Amino acid sequence: MASTYIQIRTDEEDKKEASEILKALGTNLSAVLNMTIKQIILQKRIPFDVALPAETAPSTRTLDVAASMSMENMPLDQEGLQSLEKFSRKTPSEQEQEIEDLKNMYRLKEKQHA
Repeated sequence: MASTYIQIRTDEEDKKEASEILKALGTNLSAVLNMTIKQIILQKRIPFDVALPAETAPSTRTLDVAASMSMENMPLDQEGLQSLEKFSRKTPSEQEQEIEDLKNMYRLKEKQHA
């Protein structure tokens, strides 16, 4: 099997950090890139998920809630969408605690304005 040379451009810090991680794992960038190429051939696809980070890609559930709120004349801006997405990723007990915290905050504000 004849070898060929591949040259890529990448951020210097990314290369350094990845190399350190791979060294700790007992391998190196060249070996991992060769494994990736072999997996592309075997699987006939990119061998890992390629997606936007969750923070920039709201879930379908979040978009459904936002659409419902908009229909009720309560549209969400980008910050509201991010808050809703963050909330939806919490455990049920964390959600309950956040709801209680918000209720207490609003009760305190009502007392201050009364």
